[in-house]
Amino acid sequence: MDSGRPSAITSGYSVAQLWERNAPLTAEQQNVVDLLSQPCSRWPFQEVEESLDESVSGQVEESKKGNGGVDISLMDAAKFSNSEEFYKWFSEAEAMYLSEKESKFKEYEDGLSEHSQSISSILHCIDGAFKQFESLKMQQLNVRSKTATIQSTCDRLSKEGEQLEEFANQLKSKLSFFDDLHRLGNEISLEGGNRGSADGFIESMAKIDECVAYLQSNPQYADSAAYLTKFRSLQHKAMSSVKQFVSSAFAKATSEAQKARAGQGQGAAVEATLLYVKFKAAVPDIHKVIEAIQSRLSSQHYSRLMHDLQGYYAEKRIELLSDIVEEQLYNYQSSNDLPMLTRLGCAYLVQVTQTEYQLFQHFFPASDVVALSQVVDPLCTILYDILRPYFINVKSITSLCQIINILKVEILDEQFQDKEEALASMRPIMEQIVADVQGRLVYAMQHFIRDEVTLYIPSSPEDLLPQSEQANSDNAGGESSKEGESESDQGNGHEDQGQDKHFSRLYPPVQNTLLCLSKTYGCLEAKTFGGLAQETIQNCTDSCVQASQEIAKSVGLLDSQLFLIQNLLALREQLGMFDVDFGSDEMELDFTHMRDHLRRILRGESSLFAVGASNAVFQLMNTVRPRVHKMHVDSKKDLEKRLKASCESYIMAVTKLAVDPMLSFITKVTATKVANTKKPLKDHAFATPSRLVEIVKTVAEALESNLPEAIRKMKVYVNSPNTQTVLFKPIKSNIAEAHGQIARLLETEYDAETIQMVPLTPPQRLMAILDALS
Repeated sequence: MDSGRPSAITSGYSVAQLWERNAPLTAEQQNVVDLLSQPCSRWPFQEVEESLDESVSGQVEESKKGNGGVDISLMDAAKFSNSEEFYKWFSEAEAMYLSEKESKFKEYEDGLSEHSQSISSILHCIDGAFKQFESLKMQQLNVRSKTATIQSTCDRLSKEGEQLEEFANQLKSKLSFFDDLHRLGNEISLEGGNRGSADGFIESMAKIDECVAYLQSNPQYADSAAYLTKFRSLQHKAMSSVKQFVSSAFAKATSEAQKARAGQGQGAAVEATLLYVKFKAAVPDIHKVIEAIQSRLSSQHYSRLMHDLQGYYAEKRIELLSDIVEEQLYNYQSSNDLPMLTRLGCAYLVQVTQTEYQLFQHFFPASDVVALSQVVDPLCTILYDILRPYFINVKSITSLCQIINILKVEILDEQFQDKEEALASMRPIMEQIVADVQGRLVYAMQHFIRDEVTLYIPSSPEDLLPQSEQANSDNAGGESSKEGESESDQGNGHEDQGQDKHFSRLYPPVQNTLLCLSKTYGCLEAKTFGGLAQETIQNCTDSCVQASQEIAKSVGLLDSQLFLIQNLLALREQLGMFDVDFGSDEMELDFTHMRDHLRRILRGESSLFAVGASNAVFQLMNTVRPRVHKMHVDSKKDLEKRLKASCESYIMAVTKLAVDPMLSFITKVTATKVANTKKPLKDHAFATPSRLVEIVKTVAEALESNLPEAIRKMKVYVNSPNTQTVLFKPIKSNIAEAHGQIARLLETEYDAETIQMVPLTPPQRLMAILDALS
């Protein structure tokens, strides 16, 4: 046994050594073990071990004394007689030792067990607390959900209560529209006629309109159609009451103004006070009702009511004003002067219209001013009726133009310019008067142009010549002043006075045409004046042409040409002052292409009784239709064409008068050259040197006598130096050209002896002669 234990220990050490040799720790592992040994050295095992040693030693002492235990120290001193006693002792010692070693662990285990039980009880309590918390949480969630449900229910109930209350209010307000029918009906019945007040009518109309509008927008309600009909009937009744109320007020104001006017004297100031201030003060509250009606003019019923009220207002104002205005205008008529009557009458009506405009704006502030024409038109018609007989009997163009200028310039332009809105209702009557006077002026112009231009017949063609101007001035003046004689009763017989000398030398129709156009220009519309001017100029031009033809028959061609140039030129120059179109578009039907078809019908080639498309009438209606030609007639351009033709004919006539033999000779020479005859020119009978000398002498004599006389006549007819130059320049050129051609023929066709024999005027001397004439 003794040898066995050391051998076991030795083997254990040897095994440890063998393990250490076979499985040595690395340096890193050894470091880890050292690190682990450091905290283990501080672990409370050493203290426990010391306490256990103390307890074990105490127990051993107790066992030694009272429990009969074995004293180790005694054991150490005990003597063993055999190995069995030793092993026994060793076992007891080992058991004691082990008991002493394990006791401290058991105590620690017991402490741990107690702690474990305490912890378990604590954990159990904690688990219970958690369970109670979860239960409380569930209860809290349940309470919260129930609270939310209750709150939502309360909110819903509150909203439903509000909705029900609102619905009740709406129902009450809607039912009020139905319930107000009887109340409003009673109020309208009590306020009927002039017993009501302006505020009461305004409130009743507003409520009735509100009810009607509500019922119109909600036709789905029960009995809405029946109530709408009743409210409309009530609305008409209310409008009738309002109309009666306003009409009674206007009638009362008119009656008071008439009584006050009858009790006081007459005069402009008194009339203004009575007709304006008194009338305005007599109806102070009417404008409130009218403003309420004007705010509802979008409705057709109120628009008709407003029209009726304005008509009644106009009727009362006319009743009050017509006698006064008529009396005042007839007072102006006593002067028997149409222009003065026109000025005074229009000025007075302008004043009345301004006053009526202010009064109308007081009662009807938002109404169109055109409605005032119901008052102004009858008043202006009084002036129109007074003036119309006067200007219908006026035949003087001057007087009619004067009246038109007064109406257009002094009245419509000057007085209406700054008062356009106030006098807008008066403008139509004024324009109608102007149109009537213009119509009368057009008739007077046409009559005057027919008598003094188109049908004018001079007493003698010689009287139209400038040479007989002084001797026949009285006759010509009498012919050109027929219009003045017809206007002598109007005091306007000075139409031809103050005219310059050149104008008085013109043909009387030209004078009358220019006088007529100059007076009426601006008095008529541009289109009307243009049409009359175009017709007048055409007739005047034809009259001048006809007069020139008579002069050509009795006096001579040159005088007729110069006469036509003089008058057409003066007419064209004066037309430049008129800024109008002298042209017009005309249409005419052309039946000339139908003649062949009619010939076939007359010859029997086309039957009138044939059936079908070959019928002559059918062919005439379908295939042969009249042609429509559009033409633009411009009298001013026609005048210029005739003037140009007259100037050209005069130039050619004077040229022939001076160098006609030369021109005939040149024409024959040209014909001979065209015929290509081989015979020399000087051998022809018309071109012999003696014949050529005779031609040149004849031309020289004409240059000395005939040409100066023709130029003198031209200067007598045409006073303008520029016009004389324009006419004489081509004449001089033609004469020079004729002499030049004769000179070239002498050089090419004749010998030097013939050239010396022919007394042809040298170019320098010829130009000197012609320049002296110009």
